Amino acid sequence: MARKQTDPTARRAREAARRTAAAQRIGPRPPRTPRPRQPKLLFDLQPPGTVGTDAEVMAQVTDHFGADSGEATTMRYLLRFREIYGPHIPLGAVGQLELLLDETDLLTQLSPGVGVSPDDARDSVHSLHAHGMLLIADDGSLWMTVPPGTPYSAPDGKWSFVEQKVQAPTERVGAGT
Repeated sequence: MARKQTDPTARRAREAARRTAAAQRIGPRPPRTPRPRQPKLLFDLQPPGTVGTDAEVMAQVTDHFGADSGEATTMRYLLRFREIYGPHIPLGAVGQLELLLDETDLLTQLSPGVGVSPDDARDSVHSLHAHGMLLIADDGSLWMTVPPGTPYSAPDGKWSFVEQKVQAPTERVGAGT
C-alpha cells in the first residue's frame, strides 16, 4: 500500500487538477443570481434621535418645533400610546381604532354606563385593544375577542371572535373635511 504524499504543494496541484477536470466534465458554473436585499427597518438603522425620559423627549421636541406645532402634538399622541401599547405601537390599527371611536357612538355608550370621562373610556378601549380583547378586522370593523391560550379561547388554539362591536365606517373622513 502506497503512502499518501504529505507534500502540501503536490496536494494543492492534485486538487487543482481535479477541479479543472470536473469543470470540463460539468461545464462552467451558472451565473449566480443575487439575493434580493432585505429591507432594513428604521430601528436597524439606529437613527439619531431624542433619548431620555418622556418629559425630556417632549421638552426637546417643543424646544425644537414649538409647543403648538403638529410635531409636538404627534409626539404627545405617541407618548400616550406608548404608555398603553409599549414600545411597538401598531400605528395602522391605532389609527383605525381612533377613526372608529371618532365616527361612532361607542364612547358615549361606554362613558355614562361606567361613569368615566370619554378620555378615560378612550384609553380603556385602547388598553383592551393592546391586550387583544378588541381587534380590528380586515374590513375595519371592531370585534370583541378572546386571545388564544386563555381559558375561553377557541379549542384549536386560535382567536375567538365573540361579538362585533362597531361596523366599519362606510365613508372615510378625508383630510380636508
